[in-house]
Amino acid sequence: MTGENLISICKTKRQYSVKYVFAAVMMLALILIWPLSLLKIADPYINNRLLKQEGDYSYFYISSGEYLTTVIKGKGALVDKAAIRLRFQEQVPEDASLNVYMFDSQGNVVVDEHINIFPRPENDIYEIPFNIELAKDGEYQFIVAPDSEYTIGIYCYGQTSEPAVLLQNTDSSLKEEISMISALLNVCIWLCGLLFIVALLFGDRLKTLNSNIDTSTAFVPSLISVFGLIIYGQYLFDYNSDSLDGLKKSVILIIVLTIIGFLGTFIKKNELLMAGIILFAVGCIYLLTFPEGMIPDERAHFYRAFSLAFGNFQAVKLSDLEVGGILPSAIREIADKNAVIDFNDTVAIGFKNTSLYSPICYLPQIIGIRVALLFTNHIHLVFMTARWFGFVGAFILCMLTLYYMPFGKPFMFIVMILPMTMQEMVGVTSDAMTNAFSFLFIAIVLKAVNDNQKLSNKQIMVITILGTCIGMCKMVYVPLLLLVLLIPIRLMGSDDISDSSKKVIIARFKYALMLVIPLSLCAITNSILGRNLVPVGENVDAPTQIKYVLTHIPATFMIVVRTIVNSTSQWSHEMTGDFLGGLNIRTLPIITLILLLMLYISARDMNISKTFSNAKAKLLFGLTFFAGYFMILGTLYVTWTTVEYYIIRGIQGRYFIALLPALGLFIASLYAGGTSGKEEENADFTGTKKIKGEYSRLAMVVVPQLLLVINMIVIVDIYKFLLAN
Repeated sequence: MTGENLISICKTKRQYSVKYVFAAVMMLALILIWPLSLLKIADPYINNRLLKQEGDYSYFYISSGEYLTTVIKGKGALVDKAAIRLRFQEQVPEDASLNVYMFDSQGNVVVDEHINIFPRPENDIYEIPFNIELAKDGEYQFIVAPDSEYTIGIYCYGQTSEPAVLLQNTDSSLKEEISMISALLNVCIWLCGLLFIVALLFGDRLKTLNSNIDTSTAFVPSLISVFGLIIYGQYLFDYNSDSLDGLKKSVILIIVLTIIGFLGTFIKKNELLMAGIILFAVGCIYLLTFPEGMIPDERAHFYRAFSLAFGNFQAVKLSDLEVGGILPSAIREIADKNAVIDFNDTVAIGFKNTSLYSPICYLPQIIGIRVALLFTNHIHLVFMTARWFGFVGAFILCMLTLYYMPFGKPFMFIVMILPMTMQEMVGVTSDAMTNAFSFLFIAIVLKAVNDNQKLSNKQIMVITILGTCIGMCKMVYVPLLLLVLLIPIRLMGSDDISDSSKKVIIARFKYALMLVIPLSLCAITNSILGRNLVPVGENVDAPTQIKYVLTHIPATFMIVVRTIVNSTSQWSHEMTGDFLGGLNIRTLPIITLILLLMLYISARDMNISKTFSNAKAKLLFGLTFFAGYFMILGTLYVTWTTVEYYIIRGIQGRYFIALLPALGLFIASLYAGGTSGKEEENADFTGTKKIKGEYSRLAMVVVPQLLLVINMIVIVDIYKFLLAN
């Protein structure tokens, strides 16, 4: 036996020893989770939310003669008891008690309880007997006050003085749901844990059964699923343990994360399938989670889509300060499941902030509205159908984008599954289709350049149509059309013509079609829809603002600089999804940091070819992003900001999502050294470079799973907000 063989055998034995240690640790962890239950992943304690001392809550101190109050909204359910949490700052008399009252909307006393402070319960969480049924949507005034001379702190929402009150009911369904989900969570953790052990120790044997298994990383997907389930389970039961609806939806996410762990192990080339499952599952949960009209401007978008569904292309000028349409009065009750549309009962409804959007923005929603009205006249069902059609339409375009992207699929997938992108995708908004059209347009153009083959008339038509859709959706994204210039003019020619001069003419004509048609239709559409444009606020006047900009260029420059300096951080948080809903749903700060890092790393390591790393490509990528960026700032300054105001108002981070792919490509082109065409053909979903020309399967597995876990946590944050409000 040679020395080299001996060293090789020692290394192999050492590797197996390490594997057995990791397998033993995993098995021990599984046993501690269940059946020993020493590691409690799912703590079903109903008052968990009151135990979390963070930015969502604070203590407000009151003394004798003072009180705190909040309004509780009924849900038509029997409430057995309520819970509040106290904090003691000084000595409290042994006979001290707390007075708790609650009044209905007519001023009748429905709760009158005196709670003894001592003995102090666990975690200082005091339960108050209610035993009443709170009428659905009824408002009840809850009051709490000390009965003698002492000071006490009461757990309140945020930095307000409104007590945080948890309502508990006698319905056993919540406890049963908690037990079932806890059991499901343990089962899924065990399944993924056992899969990890099998893949780690017997990866070579599994490969004989399935040649698609990558033995070097086969254990990673199951490991990520185990950690993801543990983190999610803990966060879920800490914040959503008293939300039956949130717990039910968690079942789907737990099962999806488990399935992804198995797919990542047994199917080698499953990137598009994994992306589709994750994107669709997360989108469905978001769609069913956000209450009707909670997504920014969703009501106004629905009014516009409903009006367009009946052929009202141009909004009606209702007054000097409002435009909208004559719509059924029931359209304002989208959350009421019993509200019925009566086309004989109409009312003038304004939606000036969405009146400029063309039908292209709402094409799936318009179809959904018309289809729904064939089967029902309940406005809630019509609204939800519009949501579903809009989401499915955007989802299909996103999947086509991932299919056609020649490289950079991970970056594009991250952009698509950002919590803010998902929120806009599932709502009745113009952003859903605008973003989807932008993504697909970029993918088709990049593929055309990367294929390095003459474009067919069909390809030119598709690029022209997509460019037109972008321009008609939102004018600020017209700079994306600059990416067409990436296509070499030699790819525009025709083999049927031998005359070189005619080839050049035809090529330039095709270029003109792809640029002039979208620009022309964009200008025509905006000029027609803008005829009834009215100011969106006091002292907002576009012509006057434009005149000010042209005559005060230095001052305007400083306004732009001041806006960027003051607002970039806020926009970054909003763009990723830290401020969801009406910009009032906060997520964990670390999520924004992780998402921004993932975007940067995936852009930096994008596997682009020399075609996209030359000076021309860098210029076009950079120009596309920054032109769109400054068009957003300029448009909002002219149309939404008070004349001569010192800063630009109305900008939200979600406006930059459609431009993110261009920014990613710009970053990639700056870092790229260029690769051969063959490497792109063999590139996998990761698009990340690896030593010796291989590609990182580890990143391919981790990225989708990590993004799934992040969105699962964000959905818990949404329910946390809904429970508190």
